[in-house]
Amino acid sequence: MFLKHQYWQTIQACAALMHDHPDNVELMAEASYFTGASYANLFDFLTAKKNFKVIVDKYKDSSYYEDAYIGLGEVEFLLENYKEALRVYMEFFDAHPSLKRMATLYFRLAEVNLKLGNKEEYKKYLKLLKTEFPKSFEARDASRLVEADSFYTVQVGAFTNYENAEKFITELKAKGYEVYSVLCLLADKKLCRIRIGRFKAPEEAEQLKQKLEREGYFAKIYPFE
Repeated sequence: MFLKHQYWQTIQACAALMHDHPDNVELMAEASYFTGASYANLFDFLTAKKNFKVIVDKYKDSSYYEDAYIGLGEVEFLLENYKEALRVYMEFFDAHPSLKRMATLYFRLAEVNLKLGNKEEYKKYLKLLKTEFPKSFEARDASRLVEADSFYTVQVGAFTNYENAEKFITELKAKGYEVYSVLCLLADKKLCRIRIGRFKAPEEAEQLKQKLEREGYFAKIYPFE
């Protein structure tokens, strides 16, 4: 069901398994993991986080422990809590993960440090990935990190009502702004963040922020401190 993207059905099936087999540690961990992964795919990141945390805290000997740790970091990354994502990844790194998870961990550490603007750390983990796992999928996928770079953008709104978000986007586009939205979940509600532009230099973002403020918009430069 999970592979067929039937996420609600997966959640229900996992709940039934956990109810029927509460003493089966491996099955409880597996069900918790696929429940968390399903909620992540449904943009309910906070519930996903709770399920991954259960595995990390209670099922350290299960085969899903390391995947759940990676999942915890990924949830924070998707919520754009990059500092917390980095903390989780480093905590996992310090726990001495198995060799089969190191390529993924190096990739994630490079990616989150790039988002935070930590260029030296980004380069360090990218080099480790390419040196130690040159034939891995992560090493091949790292080309997008090399091509990408940290950028600055300006957030001008956040809506829980998607229709209101669409109206706001239309208004900004009519004024000629390069608008895009980022969907996430916050406090159990879907949140649509409205942003404008992608700039290499913070000074460019600051100029746009000041322009938007003169036009009456509340504007904030991202990445946020």
